[in-house]
Amino acid sequence: MYDIDLFEQFSVPKDYRWDVDKNAKLLNIVFAGGTFGNFLKWFLDKFSKKTPEISLTPFNDIGTSHSLSKVSYSGLIQRYHASFINDNKDETQLPICLILPSTKKHYLYLKKAQWFRVGDKKISPDDLWSKPIGDLKDSGLKSQVENIIKLHNIKETAYFTWIPKFVVRDWYKLEFLQPLEDTYVYKWFQKLKNHSFFENQNIYFLDLETFFSWESFLSELKKLDYHFGIDIDFDRQNEMKDIFDKGLGLDSIRQDANLVTNILDNQSDASLEGLDVSMQAYIYAEIEKQHPGIMAPLTNRFFRDGDEIRQFIEYYPNWYRPKNPTLP
Repeated sequence: MYDIDLFEQFSVPKDYRWDVDKNAKLLNIVFAGGTFGNFLKWFLDKFSKKTPEISLTPFNDIGTSHSLSKVSYSGLIQRYHASFINDNKDETQLPICLILPSTKKHYLYLKKAQWFRVGDKKISPDDLWSKPIGDLKDSGLKSQVENIIKLHNIKETAYFTWIPKFVVRDWYKLEFLQPLEDTYVYKWFQKLKNHSFFENQNIYFLDLETFFSWESFLSELKKLDYHFGIDIDFDRQNEMKDIFDKGLGLDSIRQDANLVTNILDNQSDASLEGLDVSMQAYIYAEIEKQHPGIMAPLTNRFFRDGDEIRQFIEYYPNWYRPKNPTLP
């Protein structure tokens, strides 16, 4: 049902099949688009004592590590997508780091990242309401647009040249209301993780949370170093942190995912201005799941901050609390 041999899984261009003709002796990083495989390769290659120094930084303007060519690397550490399984089906005991999401925050992040970051295309969920329908159908979002139009029975007249923002948010919300384990992307990663290929390899499962804070990154980096003997120079921790913080600072999607999680956990009252519509929809879905009698408002305007969300929940009238028809 979820075939790993299909390389097109996340709409990744075929020219992203790097180095499939050989394996790395020190470490092979297997990852899906948007999960920092390029950055991890660069970082380990730079800070391992077993590899030559890399003087250039890898980041572009959105924080992806796509700016260095292969000649900048030692070759001892490589990165691949899921096609690695097919290209190495007869190999055993390969040193492999497999990057996997584990929390709702990670799948929220991937909802935008696998459009925006992969191939540096910068496709955003906000495109679905901020661009004309005709342009969207020519931009690779045709199936999403047609799904929204069908679900909401939108008539493509002059009035509906653009899909309203609140309609797009509601469309995303309905998906977030599903149990995580029922979603396609979750099932895909589970299929990858449990593939029989990895049973005979020297495997390390790296949690995607590694890349959401410096503390998580450093902790996992030490475990990864110990497992594979990468010989990372931890005397350079200040330099490492500066580089990690620079990448995180350029990556608005990770920052927003952290912000949304903190808002919902009542750990922040920061402004929610600028959140893309998928992040907004996730907040709506979490409100409705935690408070089954509440329906999130269908308006273009969104909550100002965490305090406004709490006020909405506290003062939501009892006579507007029938069973939510969208909940499973």
